[in-house]
Amino acid sequence: MSNGKKPKKPISKKVLSQQKELQRKRGVRELAKRFLIVCEDDKSAPHYFEALKKLFNLTATSIVVVGSGGHTQPSQVVKRAITRKAYAAEADSGTEPFDHIWCVIDGDYGTKINNARASATANGIEFAISTPCFEYWVLLHFEESAVPAIDCDAVIHTLKKKYSPEYDKGKCDFRPIVVNVHEATKRAAKLRKPDLALGTLPEDQNPCSEVYKLVNAILSAAK
Repeated sequence: MSNGKKPKKPISKKVLSQQKELQRKRGVRELAKRFLIVCEDDKSAPHYFEALKKLFNLTATSIVVVGSGGHTQPSQVVKRAITRKAYAAEADSGTEPFDHIWCVIDGDYGTKINNARASATANGIEFAISTPCFEYWVLLHFEESAVPAIDCDAVIHTLKKKYSPEYDKGKCDFRPIVVNVHEATKRAAKLRKPDLALGTLPEDQNPCSEVYKLVNAILSAAK
């Protein structure tokens, strides 16, 4: 049954050519591979990645960042990623298919994350998990912290007390923070040490963040 909406027309070659010329004049870069980043939340993580796009001067079509729309369970985030992936691959979507799809999820969901892995793996979707939450990845932009956190509030408390007094999950200006992304990436990779006794998954290590893997994938595609 039709939903009453007219399908989008594919973007013409003329329009694509004009867009690329405008991008060239503005000095922005178009990645050879398209990324879809689906974030568990609709605040911190999406705002962070939008700031990262601006830092690397990437086009809006190179990296598409979306929130979960309030459906924050890991399986729901994966489902949203699968839906967006399928739509982009349709002939009448007016866009190009995605080459890389990532879900940015907080590690405090524990076993619920593992339950979503099978679906993600089957659909070529990767996880960028931060334990206990995305704010730990933000903290790594300022320091190499290996101190376990009780919960996300504890991480936010450290951020506000030591580095960003005005930090707010929904209103933070990440532009002055993302400039330290290379340092954060090195720290996260160094601190990510799976423990065979406790578990090898990122949600089993408090604290840790594997957002560095997503950032490295973006940087690799930007070369």
